[in-house]
Amino acid sequence: MKEERRLRTIIKAITWRLVATITTILVVFLFTKKIMLSLEVGGVALILKLMLYYFHERVWGKVSWGKPKHPLEDIPVKKELTPEDKKKVEDQLKSLGYM
Repeated sequence: MKEERRLRTIIKAITWRLVATITTILVVFLFTKKIMLSLEVGGVALILKLMLYYFHERVWGKVSWGKPKHPLEDIPVKKELTPEDKKKVEDQLKSLGYM
């Protein structure tokens, strides 16, 4: 099973933080009716929580608990398969009845 790539983690963190930051800004505004304070709190929360979320995701990406384990995952592979090699592996798996 492949580990999630860093760029995917970064994009997920950014999109979630945008949703959460807008929520924070709205909540602060509802309580204070001060738009500048709401934007400042939202900005600080955006930066801090974005960094915390990224590291949280990276740590959880390394935790195997709760993830299904692929039977071939323990085989050490030194490089990406070429399309030709991938086809050979798929053909062999088909001939053995796995696909």
